[in-house]
Amino acid sequence: MAALGAAGLLAVGSSVSAGSGPPALPASPPAARPCALRAVPGVAMSEGFSDSTARGPDAEFAPSTGTVHALTLLIDFSDAPAPYSARERYAEFFPAVRKWYAAASYGRLDYESTPVLRYIRMPRPFSAYGIGRGYGWDAHTAMMRDLLKVADHAIDFRGYDLVNVLVTPNAGPPADEAVLSVTWTGASAATTDDGARLNKVSLIYGHDQSGSRVLSHENGHAFGLPDLYSADDFQRTDSLAGQWDTMSLDWGLQGDLFAWHKWRLGWLTDRQIACVTSRSSTTYHLSPVETTGGQKAVIIPYGPTRVFVIEARAAVGDDHDACRQGVLAYRVRTDIDSGQGPVSVVDGHPGTSACDFSSGAFNSLNDAPFTAGQTFTDAAAHVTFTVLGRDAAGDWSVRVTRR
Repeated sequence: MAALGAAGLLAVGSSVSAGSGPPALPASPPAARPCALRAVPGVAMSEGFSDSTARGPDAEFAPSTGTVHALTLLIDFSDAPAPYSARERYAEFFPAVRKWYAAASYGRLDYESTPVLRYIRMPRPFSAYGIGRGYGWDAHTAMMRDLLKVADHAIDFRGYDLVNVLVTPNAGPPADEAVLSVTWTGASAATTDDGARLNKVSLIYGHDQSGSRVLSHENGHAFGLPDLYSADDFQRTDSLAGQWDTMSLDWGLQGDLFAWHKWRLGWLTDRQIACVTSRSSTTYHLSPVETTGGQKAVIIPYGPTRVFVIEARAAVGDDHDACRQGVLAYRVRTDIDSGQGPVSVVDGHPGTSACDFSSGAFNSLNDAPFTAGQTFTDAAAHVTFTVLGRDAAGDWSVRVTRR
């Protein structure tokens, strides 16, 4: 994440990382929602809940519930002509992305992509834009303004919540050498003749090993979710969120989102969240995050910017390739920038890794979920939980004690 150019501008994705200045104190959460910690001003894409309810084309983020309208364009260059049809490139992402969001949101997000099924030839060669890992606002602005020069007369950009640009995959190095895909949100790089602003744009380069999920990840930024990997020390990701959220490693075995993210996006209701703010000892029955209905998480706030979260994960839905099932616990900080580790998973089996075939590294947290009989205490959060077991329906019983 980088704060670049105009005030409020954010570039987020697999390729950009930097701080955004010292954080300010967050507002207190509403009395009726004490676990819904507020976003911290000055923190790049804070994990807290936004105080803004703004919707519409000029809002900082796209709406994450209801019907979301995406305009999807395809571009190529004179020095990187498309190697195959626009329809084939588009099919690499759709309908897969729409299905992914439908499953992850329990049907609360209807993702509607409107494609222009032809390649738009950019007026300058790819090499002229200076696109590389972590490229800046000036390069992005130049590309978006050139895009409008050749497309604005034929395409109506009005009425869309976000814009996807699928770049011909032979532009730039292969994704395993340099990941260029990125999302820009928070300020407009260009404005059409009709007044539509290109202020929420995801660009996809190359052939990423995550397949269509690279676009699910990038659009996650357009909805306000941060990068969970370590941008400064990528290997450290294995001690942060690992493969347990597509905003961390979008090619990981576990392809869904944390319950915390689903609550923030409006896909989980307050009734599905158990918020524990006082001393108690209670048994909760958690339905797996990947399934519809039921209680999804126990959340324990322990300070104005930190919560401890307990949820259940299963090998179904967007997590059908999950390495392990069980009760997953993690800590969330709202005062940590995107790409600096705002979420860290607790390893229920710290002495082992699992499913090492999934990656040359990043496997130590694959067996992180706790199973029946295991107990864990987090001293900072003043919480102890014990996994009691799993019933025939797949729900997990967890005894949670807050001291």
